Amino acid sequence: MKPLPAVFAIALLLLIPAATAAAQARPPAMPDLIQNGLNAYAQNGLNSALQIWLHHSLLDRATLLRTELAALKHADNAFGLYEDAEVMRVAEITPRVTRVYLVLYYERAPLWAWFDLYQTRAGRTVISDLYFSPKVQVILPAEMVAQ
Repeated sequence: MKPLPAVFAIALLLLIPAATAAAQARPPAMPDLIQNGLNAYAQNGLNSALQIWLHHSLLDRATLLRTELAALKHADNAFGLYEDAEVMRVAEITPRVTRVYLVLYYERAPLWAWFDLYQTRAGRTVISDLYFSPKVQVILPAEMVAQ
């Protein structure tokens, strides 16, 4: 009969790789600011999402509607109803600036996006930039597309 500590140690060694693999397989969490905007988008449309995303942001709403968000408006019309979104990667650019890569799922096609989040000294998170495109290679870094 094996001593109890040895059996416990072996069991622990067998469980660590499984727990590590499960943690790595889990997608990164959706930041609250982005998720709140997506919830508003699903319930009330693009204008509601913009109110949340652009609150305290220096981004100009009118400019965004003409440029970067044209892909999101196109998805509204061409891809069917928005269903859900998933974070693919969160890249820390600096301790206070993060880029979040995500995919938005619609009835007929995905829409790719990134959001740059800035943490102010006061602790507020604001969106400093965002971009949407139906083309994955425009949004994701080359190493992510090649995987």
